[in-house]
Amino acid sequence: MVVIQALRGTRCTCCRLSLMRSFTSIGGYAFRFPQTTARLPPCSSPIARQVRQHSHHHNDTRQVGWGRNQHDAEVAIEEEEATLEEKGNLEETEEVSEVTSSEPWYLQVEAPERTIKPLSERQKLPDLPESPPLILQPLLRQVSIDLGLDDLYLLDLRTLDPPPALGANLLMLIGTARSERHLHVSADRLCRWLRSTYKLRPDADGLLGRNELKLKLRRKAKRAKLMGSTEENADDGVRTGWVCVDVGVVEGVASKNAVEEPTDFVGFGRKTDGVRIVVQMLTEEKREEIELERLWGGILKRSQGGIEDADEGESTTGSPMIISSQPSLGTAGIVPKSHSGTSSTVASVRGLHTSVRRFQNTVHGTSSSHSKREGGSEATMQQAFYNSVDALVIDGDYEGARTILLENADNFIKLQADGWRMMLQEKLLLHIQSLPKDTALESLGNGHSDYSSTAFLSSFYKSLSVCPSAAEVEARVWLYSFARALGHPGYEATGLLDLFAELQISGSEISPVAYEHILRGVLRPDEGTPNYHGPDKVALQGALKILQAMYDQGLQILDETILVDLQETISPGLPDDDLAQGIITNAADTLDLPSYPLIPIQRRLHILMMTIDVPCFRDETRLRLLDLYRRQKNWVEFWDVFRMAARRAQPQSSSMYAFIFASIAQSKHQKACMNVVRIWAPELAKEIPPIPIAGQVAQGIRACLKVADPFVEEDAIKNPESNGEWISWWNKCKWSKEGSDQFLYE
Repeated sequence: MVVIQALRGTRCTCCRLSLMRSFTSIGGYAFRFPQTTARLPPCSSPIARQVRQHSHHHNDTRQVGWGRNQHDAEVAIEEEEATLEEKGNLEETEEVSEVTSSEPWYLQVEAPERTIKPLSERQKLPDLPESPPLILQPLLRQVSIDLGLDDLYLLDLRTLDPPPALGANLLMLIGTARSERHLHVSADRLCRWLRSTYKLRPDADGLLGRNELKLKLRRKAKRAKLMGSTEENADDGVRTGWVCVDVGVVEGVASKNAVEEPTDFVGFGRKTDGVRIVVQMLTEEKREEIELERLWGGILKRSQGGIEDADEGESTTGSPMIISSQPSLGTAGIVPKSHSGTSSTVASVRGLHTSVRRFQNTVHGTSSSHSKREGGSEATMQQAFYNSVDALVIDGDYEGARTILLENADNFIKLQADGWRMMLQEKLLLHIQSLPKDTALESLGNGHSDYSSTAFLSSFYKSLSVCPSAAEVEARVWLYSFARALGHPGYEATGLLDLFAELQISGSEISPVAYEHILRGVLRPDEGTPNYHGPDKVALQGALKILQAMYDQGLQILDETILVDLQETISPGLPDDDLAQGIITNAADTLDLPSYPLIPIQRRLHILMMTIDVPCFRDETRLRLLDLYRRQKNWVEFWDVFRMAARRAQPQSSSMYAFIFASIAQSKHQKACMNVVRIWAPELAKEIPPIPIAGQVAQGIRACLKVADPFVEEDAIKNPESNGEWISWWNKCKWSKEGSDQFLYE
């Protein structure tokens, strides 16, 4: 069968004979071929004619005798066959060269040669970034050694601004799995390891369970058998080739180069060292297709270049405005950092939006160099001018202050480009805070729709521009919130919601500080509201709209500072007798203290704070919550906040222990004081590092001991060697009556 196909593939009869004789000569015998009756058209090539002549000569000699000239014929045929073969190879080479030369170079595909990396290079752990979280090194070892992922690549995306969609302070680890099954098994084991070892709650996108992959493949094979189709589709929804494991937010390590922010700074966004870790597991084919390293590496390089440009652009000096976190009569609200003499007495301040600082930098950026060139005389003249403006404002001549600022706007660089408006607003808001309450209420007019009934309101609203900037929006919102804090009846929560809607319609820029003032003003109860049990439905709906606007603007709303501010704002104060039927006295939850229930809105916020997936709250924030719940006698929630650190696997601080001992001692509940000493005093030695029984902690324990046993101090003096429970704890506390050791929680 093979011979027949080979014969049919030749060009002519002579070639067929030559091919046949090459097979017969190997066997050692020859056999005759019958004469062909059909005449074939002769081949036009000279080589074929030569072969045909030899063939005719061979046929003539075969009639005389085959055996006598067999050797000579075979030799001649072999020579002709060699010539034909050489000629054919030459023609094929020429044809291939013509085809190759006609194909452009950019269409010639070369098979890529993949170099196989050695095992040691594939299993090499990446270097740790600067200030890595404590979990990162064990995670790398678990992923590489125990799970067997190769070619690990670590991306430090903590400096990206704006942050990625996966979250801020992001570390991304990329690894290659050997197969689809290895991919899902590794992701499943990693999630189980994180849950059991670090008590985290990882989220794996694209992960199929232990038997889910096998079940899906079995169903797919059965469906293909029923349909009679075996076509393979790579994107079949079963073989993903990619699993993204979100480890969650873990506690980070404080950077050595970190700049400490002032403790009295209050704003939006998380102030925490929490780091989010994401592990990207891909098969080799999927990793080559996606190229995550190249994607995020390019974004990181562009972001770092933008940060360097921004740092160079903001190197100029300026004098931004500062606004207090809570407007009240006792604290200053807006304070200039430069020439104002009252800035040193301000207790609570916060910085304005970045756009305001950049605007002021452009206006006042050259003031210092200009003063140096002109000498001290011009600086003295400027200071005298500003003092004259302050004197007019203090005397109540607001219109005169506005007039001289507007007239001299071109003479001073700081007043140019509407800088006089910002200065006048600063001085007006500083002045109204220094006034007595009755005088301030009179200066605020009849209500939020009153713009000109008093000299103060007339000057303030005339200083606002047609298209207000972020700083002007903050000043206007702050004045409204200040009026509500004073208890002005004309400034209601609905009016503040109308002001917020007006700012949104006009397209004005609302800074995070302004959002905070609006939230507090809307949720704050009106002055003298009887039987207050939380904000009404209109205020809650308005607060939700404000939070939605903040979220749409890209601000972080699930922030510990915002949540605690909201909880304090909606607080009803002291517990009401109407809630007495819901008192809880469970010893396990309250240590036998009677605990009042929270109002519904506070209860929802408390559950949100306890279940939200964020790092443990800072001590300052938790102390604010503990003090709030202590005053409201919400002891169940009090202990929930105290146990937050233990639930997040974080150590407690000595200030937290001192506060709980002092709080229980202030309740004057004897059984509760006994329980808190028995339960929580031994836990001091179990903390990492152990907390010594000294200072504020020792004084808090002794305060509880005095309530548990009023004669414990006398008994300890009379019999210091006694083994009594309370006397032994009393002797363990290192008491000191020095001023530096004064008890802070009395």
